Amino acid sequence: MNVELFGMARALAGVSHVVLALDEPVELHDFLRSLAEAVPALVPDVIAASLDAFVEPNLLLLDGCRAPRAGETFVDADRPCVLFLASGG
Repeated sequence: MNVELFGMARALAGVSHVVLALDEPVELHDFLRSLAEAVPALVPDVIAASLDAFVEPNLLLLDGCRAPRAGETFVDADRPCVLFLASGG
């Protein structure tokens, strides 16, 4: 599965994309564990030390526009990307 990284994830990883060896479809918890194994530098600033969630304001978007719903599985064709969603005033 090809994962595009943006913001803090990209800076910590030092690359813009990571390829994960995952059986598809994948659930979020399996995705997070695989991503943490592939890029340990993402823990704990992007991925929680428990490897079960993203640290806010980091999040996973599918097709660059929507977060996966609870229990939803996804595949490489969903174009997963990890973003740092900062808000400002």
